[in-house]
Amino acid sequence: MQPLAVTLACVTFFSTGLGGLAAIRFRDHMHLLLGFSSGAVLGVALFEIIPEIFNLRDGGDVMPFAAIGFLFFFALERYTAMHRAREHEHAGSAHTQEFGILVAAGLSIHSFLDGVAIGVGFQTSIHVGLLIALAVISHDLSDGLNTVTVVLAHENPLNRATFWLLIDALAPVVGALSSLTLTLSHDLLTWLLAFFVGSFLFIGASDLLPEAREHNSPWVAVATAGGMLAMYLTTRAVGS
Repeated sequence: MQPLAVTLACVTFFSTGLGGLAAIRFRDHMHLLLGFSSGAVLGVALFEIIPEIFNLRDGGDVMPFAAIGFLFFFALERYTAMHRAREHEHAGSAHTQEFGILVAAGLSIHSFLDGVAIGVGFQTSIHVGLLIALAVISHDLSDGLNTVTVVLAHENPLNRATFWLLIDALAPVVGALSSLTLTLSHDLLTWLLAFFVGSFLFIGASDLLPEAREHNSPWVAVATAGGMLAMYLTTRAVGS
């Protein structure tokens, strides 16, 4: 199952790249995709990972680790100042370009952990791994978009944005490959799944959805509900 994890992580390479290209050419038409991605990521956390944790053990004693995962990704986002980077270009600052690179590096760390999440999912079960991979593939479109947007917004040249897009696209593959060297105990798997529940809840509710709602379109809510419904139906199909 681990080779399948790496194969699906390789799909995220193309997903991230597509998001980056969209950032260059179709930035104003991404809100519906972001809304759908938000619903999909939240759907995987709510309909698959949390129930799986409770199937593996009494989930109540590990769910505090979901809060840790949520807070970890919140701290990572604050450290890289992702949202501030989108809103303020810091024109005239001597460190404008370096700031954009710092944000891109933070996004790449995030993507590396996405790859680890795929590997952990497949160590749990094949259907958990598949659904985590689908969620990562979905929101990596946004990761690619954000990487290109923030590097270009801070006065970096296009070739530098392309370089960091490549790093971000490769990061999940490296993360999944690193999981090949790990043989995790049953207890550790449940703790890690809880951690990634927190990360998915943060990504869906605090990152993707607010960005999608910047466009004030009523169709964003429809797209978000569609993403959740798609993942709900997928969990039923894969789990049956």
